Amino acid sequence: VSYPSIVGEMLASGFSVIGFSWICSPACTELEVVVMDWLAKFLHLPEHFLHENEGPGGGVIQGSASEAVLVAVLAAREQAVRRLQLSQPELSESEIRGKLIAYSSDQSNSCIEKAGVLAAMPIKLLPAGEDLVLRGDALKQAIDRDVAAGLIPVICIATLGTTGTCAYDDIESLASICEQNEVWLHVDAAYAGGAFALEECSELRRGLERVDSLNFNLHKFMLVNFDCAAMWLRDANKVIDSFNVDRIYLKHKHEGQTQIPDFRHWQIPLGRRFRALKVWITFRTLGAEGLRAHIRKHIRLAEQFEDLVKADERFELIAPRALGLVCFRAKGDNEITSQLLQRL
Repeated sequence: VSYPSIVGEMLASGFSVIGFSWICSPACTELEVVVMDWLAKFLHLPEHFLHENEGPGGGVIQGSASEAVLVAVLAAREQAVRRLQLSQPELSESEIRGKLIAYSSDQSNSCIEKAGVLAAMPIKLLPAGEDLVLRGDALKQAIDRDVAAGLIPVICIATLGTTGTCAYDDIESLASICEQNEVWLHVDAAYAGGAFALEECSELRRGLERVDSLNFNLHKFMLVNFDCAAMWLRDANKVIDSFNVDRIYLKHKHEGQTQIPDFRHWQIPLGRRFRALKVWITFRTLGAEGLRAHIRKHIRLAEQFEDLVKADERFELIAPRALGLVCFRAKGDNEITSQLLQRL
C-alpha cells in the first residue's frame, strides 16, 4: 500500500458517496471512467476495452477478483439462456438452466469454484498440463464430451498468474476453442496483470484482444489499498442487459448517454464506493514510471531469492520463478517443509 492511496481512501470516506448512478455524484462516475482508461493504456490493453472509444466496451472497479469473476459468470449465464431461448424455443427456461456448464483449470483460484456455486452452474476444473498450464486441447475435449451428453457450455475462466505457482494459461488456444463454441472467455489476472505494464513481460498480453472480460487487482501490484479490482468488458451491454433492474427512484434524465455509464448495472450491489479517487491520487503522485519501477523491484527481489535458493543445497525449486513468486521446499520429507513453515 502507499500513502497516496490512503489519502484517497480517507477523502472518499469523508465524501461518503453512494455512487450507484451518475446523478448521485458525477465526479464519482466520471473519475472512474478516466482512471479505468488510464489503467487500460498503462497495461497496454486492447483499445476496445476503453470508454473513450466508440463501442460497447469499458472498465469498472469491483471490490475484488471474486466479484469480477462472479459478474462474468452471471452475465455469461444469462446471455446463454437468452440465446438458447431464441435458437431452441422447444426448451423451457428451467431445462436450459439445468444443462449449463462452465470450465476452468484445477490450478485456478477458489473464487472461481465459488462463483459456480453462487451462480448455480457447475464449473468443471480441468486438469492442467505438467507445466500447470491449461490449454485449448483440454478445453476442447471437455466441451466435446459435454455437448455429446446434452450439456451447454457457457464460460471458460482462464488464469494469468495462478495462486499456487503463478502459471499462465494459454489464452490464444483457449480463445480459439471458445470462439468455435460461443463460450464466454474471462481472464483472471488478479496478480500477474500488473506485469502487462512492462514491455519485458509483453508475452503475457498475447491473446487478450480475443477475451470477453478480464480482471486485475490493483491492491496486489499497484500500491493501492484493498479493496480495488479493475474489470474490463469487451461488450458491457451484455452485463447491463443481464443485471438491469429499473425502479422509478433510480431513473434520471441523463440515463443512456454513452459516455455516462450507470455503474450499478455493472456489478452485484446497488451502492458503490468512490474507489476511483485513491487510484487517481496514486497515479498522479507516483506516476506510471514509479509504478513500473515498483513492479520491477518485486521481480528483482524474487530473482535474488531464487539465486539464494539455488545456492543452498538444503532447498529446491518446485516451479519456475514467475514475477515476484518463488516456489521452493526443503529437500526430504514434506514434514521438514511443514516445520520450516511453522517456524517462519
